[in-house]
Amino acid sequence: MTSVTDIAGFASIRDVFALQGDDMRTHRGRSVVALTIDGRRHFLKRFWLDPAKPFARSVSRGLHELRMIDWLNDNGFAGPKIVRRGSSSLGPLRTRVFFLMEEVADEAPLETTWRQLSDKRTTLIDELATFAARLHDARFVHTDFSERHIFVGRSEGAWSFRLIDVERAIVGRMRESRAAADLATLTASVVDRELAEAVRTKFVDRYLATRTTLEDGVDFRALLSRARPTKSF
Repeated sequence: MTSVTDIAGFASIRDVFALQGDDMRTHRGRSVVALTIDGRRHFLKRFWLDPAKPFARSVSRGLHELRMIDWLNDNGFAGPKIVRRGSSSLGPLRTRVFFLMEEVADEAPLETTWRQLSDKRTTLIDELATFAARLHDARFVHTDFSERHIFVGRSEGAWSFRLIDVERAIVGRMRESRAAADLATLTASVVDRELAEAVRTKFVDRYLATRTTLEDGVDFRALLSRARPTKSF
């Protein structure tokens, strides 16, 4: 993995966009690379205006993701741990945006955590369902609520959940069909059969018991039975 001496090495946005790392995902107008900085794993996400595709919305998607991360971190949830961010403009037009995220120690994706457990799985499912209900009550919909985007931590006996890859998230425009699609996406993303069954049953029961803003008369189970994942797995 590419190693950088320290975060202070990000002297300018030109340096950031010239930096080479271990490529994790690159599309036209955006990329994610892994780096080691100060001995810790980081992820650098960059978005830029591609002259060959001037109407692409990569930069605006990067700005939106930053807003969603800030919303999570400002409203009692947890998004990626951002340690550096920046942008450049040409007149009123943003042309490049980046943010650098530090990997949080002792956290792992949901399914990895599940497989490491033996006697605490019921508690994990209950706490995750309560977290999802609280998230939807706050009118936040992830729209790619897959297990690999839910990182789980445990400190002093308490579970914590961190959401990543929120560039498609929506805040405020809440529809219960979107909440149901989040749960359908979670179920579809899980490979472990026991975990998938727990999400379909215990998780949904606890989620519905915990939701406080579900409108009277809404048959959420019926919505969930018709919901389709927002992404194929």
